[in-house]
Amino acid sequence: MFVATLAVVVSGMAYAAVAVGTMTTYAAEEECVAPDIEEVWRKGVLVPGDFSRFERVWGKLERGERVRIAVIGGSITQGAGASSPEKNWGRLFFDGWRRTFPKSEIDFVNAGIGATGSQIGAFRLKRDVLDKDPDVVAVEFAVNDTNDRACAESFEGVVRQLLAHPRGIAVIALGMADKNGKNAQEWQKRVAEHYGVPYVSWRDAIYVSLVKTGRIAWSDIAADAVHPNDAGHAYAAALLNRTLADRYAEWKVSGSRLSSTRPLPAPLFGTSFDGGEFLRMTDATILEDGGFFPLRDQCWGDGLACTNAGSRLRLEVEGATVALLYRLGRAPYSWGKMDVLIDGEPVVRGLDCYRDQWWWKTPALFLCKDRPGRHVVEVVASHEKNPKSDGYGCHLTGLLVSNPK
Repeated sequence: MFVATLAVVVSGMAYAAVAVGTMTTYAAEEECVAPDIEEVWRKGVLVPGDFSRFERVWGKLERGERVRIAVIGGSITQGAGASSPEKNWGRLFFDGWRRTFPKSEIDFVNAGIGATGSQIGAFRLKRDVLDKDPDVVAVEFAVNDTNDRACAESFEGVVRQLLAHPRGIAVIALGMADKNGKNAQEWQKRVAEHYGVPYVSWRDAIYVSLVKTGRIAWSDIAADAVHPNDAGHAYAAALLNRTLADRYAEWKVSGSRLSSTRPLPAPLFGTSFDGGEFLRMTDATILEDGGFFPLRDQCWGDGLACTNAGSRLRLEVEGATVALLYRLGRAPYSWGKMDVLIDGEPVVRGLDCYRDQWWWKTPALFLCKDRPGRHVVEVVASHEKNPKSDGYGCHLTGLLVSNPK
């Protein structure tokens, strides 16, 4: 059975591991009893889903074949709030697989990037996940996505790309939440149900069942208003692993019979985010470069930047949906404002690239949608800037291009 490891600290009290069969639960070292995963995990099964793809992965592992586990999401997946990389939910999810199949070769890819949702994830999925040949992918975009149709469509793009991959990837989704219980699971649930993707809600199991009822405080499971601490990360992984444990046990009772895998259904919201791809700025055809220079970014690689007002960049790119990635921030340069056009038509003027915080953010500016063909993108550094900024210019970190088949 899957090992759903959960180490929890509530109100500063440590909880010692107590083995129960092949599961691991936690009993309090003091008088208070930590909410056990067995109490809440079923409340988190928002969409039971189809596990036929997981059956094939379990079969591979039982035959001793190599398997790769991947996770993709925002800063929560990247590990924000956890005290070490070993304690973020993705790594603990992976550890559950390793403990369940100790004789198998299993490795791990963490494709979490802070301040990104599925509208960027659908385009970086190929670079960060699909090109690494995963067998299992857990998707976490419920906090960074808005709870509306627009993000449901991009979330669908992530799901469709994963399920359409010839590798037969097994997909499971995780719905985290902020301190107010907000997330995008209402719309994401519709996508998960349509495609038969299991969806586990940390919001329903932990926030609603434990925090809102007063059994634990938000500060017991979170490092700030958004990011879980070690306990919050541990709960997330344990919910996923306990859900898998239940279905794995059923599969073993059935004699490890492989169920037929359902075909990819027709799109629910659209295909604008199918075939998404991340392009470096230098991958496009540069038509005019007036004042831009190479600037490398730790997440996105080689980009292009300028620091003088009036600098101009024109490039050509082919795609049906095109978006521009750019940096907000005050380091390594204090950015100004920019005007952006596509095919000669303004998209935005005076877009402020300055952010009065120490950390940076990468927004995606969508330039066109469902307009197949070659497009000319033009960026001009404005002569205006935020009064708090010390400089002009902008940093372009990449292009997001979709060419649905």
